[in-house]
Amino acid sequence: MKVLLMAYACAPDRGSEPGLGWGWATTLAGLGHDVCVVTRASSRPAIEAALTARPQPRLTVVYHDLPPWARRLKARFGGLATRAYYLAWMRSVTPRLRELAATGRFDVAHHVTFAQYWSGTALDSLDLPLLWGPVGGGEPCEAAFWPGLGWRGATYEALRRLLPRLAEHRPALRRLAGRCRLAVATTPETAERMRAIGAASVMLQSQVALAPETLNQLASSSAGDGGTSVAGTGLRLVALGPLLPHKGLHLALAALAKVAGDWHLEVIGDGPQRARLARLADDLGIGARVTFVGRLPQAEAHRRLARSHALIFPALHDSGGFAVAEAMAAGLAIVCLRRGGPAQLVPDEAGIKVAAATPDEAVAGLASAITSLVADPPRCAALGRVGRSHAVRNFLWPTRATALYDRFLKAPQ
Repeated sequence: MKVLLMAYACAPDRGSEPGLGWGWATTLAGLGHDVCVVTRASSRPAIEAALTARPQPRLTVVYHDLPPWARRLKARFGGLATRAYYLAWMRSVTPRLRELAATGRFDVAHHVTFAQYWSGTALDSLDLPLLWGPVGGGEPCEAAFWPGLGWRGATYEALRRLLPRLAEHRPALRRLAGRCRLAVATTPETAERMRAIGAASVMLQSQVALAPETLNQLASSSAGDGGTSVAGTGLRLVALGPLLPHKGLHLALAALAKVAGDWHLEVIGDGPQRARLARLADDLGIGARVTFVGRLPQAEAHRRLARSHALIFPALHDSGGFAVAEAMAAGLAIVCLRRGGPAQLVPDEAGIKVAAATPDEAVAGLASAITSLVADPPRCAALGRVGRSHAVRNFLWPTRATALYDRFLKAPQ
């Protein structure tokens, strides 16, 4: 097929949204589709370096960005400024998209990033069959959790609850939902919202996938998944990702303060919550057992991940969870909340998913889950083995892309 791909965030060797954009672009091209990806100009150096090192003959990249002053404002203020920048970028890129569509060389317009349903896409104005997603953003965070997030985190959650509901009244978003041939939601909560605004054909599929070389490297490099390894060194826990309030690491620290036995937590990532979390660990009396290593290059993060036994991922809302997929590929047991994307990614036999209707329930459940792994090393190893097998079978980019396009071609026109 000839694919016009919208990937506002797109960059090689990155996780989260940039990794999603790059993954879709290179995977579809690798499967034999002719792909034209439209993305931001700020990603150009990294993309061109990657394409020089590993050419993709079927991939064309079109770069577009707003003026430097707008980029500086986005970089300075982040948060809502990033969302405003995205909306302005979509409006600005629309004439270029129409020029591309007018050439008549595309079979489908496919939106992948931003991967949240309520942000919409500039592709909705094109006269092309439209594939929307996978996208998330419909996962709730109950107000009971807000006080533990600090005032910035609580404000963010309040806006996150308000803005999608306001956005759902935008004519452009409802037009998009009504005319897309297939809407792809990462979680049941997002699927419900997409149907509510008019999407007729909705598919549930995770946005998370791994390149074959990444998955194989992780699957072959873990530090040994035998229970004796845990018993001999203590349970090596790892948390991987940006240190933001909604990632819920404060709940994990509160839970760990209740866990007896031999354990250590390594926190890989950085963000505005780092100092607050370090103080919390000290206040809870577990500071000596928690190491904050900061953000690391992807290869080093994977190396540290592979020498651990279990990933703790207590995100309050997450549409995907790349760290979860990477940890499963490396043979780690998963401890997460029964919420959002991670709950969809992790089979019951590969981890412990904790009920979390309230903060107290989440902390108690996390403490119980970690205590069980400390006390039963063979079980920890068994969970990791199942997770690795599941990741190898289900998390490859070509597997995800083929399933999605097969469903798209069968969707009502």
